[in-house]
Amino acid sequence: MLFPTKKFDDVIKEMKSFGELLIPYNTPRVSQVDEDEICIIKTREVAVDGYNTVIYYSKSDWADYYIEILQVTGRYTPFLPFSLVCKIGKKFLGERYLSYVDFLRDNRKTYCWTVASDKSSTPISAPYKKEIVSDDCVYEGFCYKCLNPLQSISKKF
Repeated sequence: MLFPTKKFDDVIKEMKSFGELLIPYNTPRVSQVDEDEICIIKTREVAVDGYNTVIYYSKSDWADYYIEILQVTGRYTPFLPFSLVCKIGKKFLGERYLSYVDFLRDNRKTYCWTVASDKSSTPISAPYKKEIVSDDCVYEGFCYKCLNPLQSISKKF
């Protein structure tokens, strides 16, 4: 269900607030199979800049740090403009220490952003160093790290 009358910033606040409540039900506190069971309640269809998107947001507690995962997919299109993908990622997760990977799922490209943060929710350098394939990705002045799609952090966490 699309929320055309809701402001995108309000949708973000709601999804992030709900993500906080769901931390105890996410990996590593539960198995990946159990977490997959609640995937649907972490997902929303949202119209952003005229594009119908499906947005998934999750936050996990890994003892010393948190990991936030944001996945964006086009609802009716196989691809989205990367400028839109960056805009959504920055609005949800900020602009510091973001990591990115994309992959195909159900004949649509899924764009995935992750960020690690300390216990005070301050972004930190990614603790998953092995998965990073490039430290110097830049798009229109926005810097981020690229992850290996074969060892995708989104599939790992």
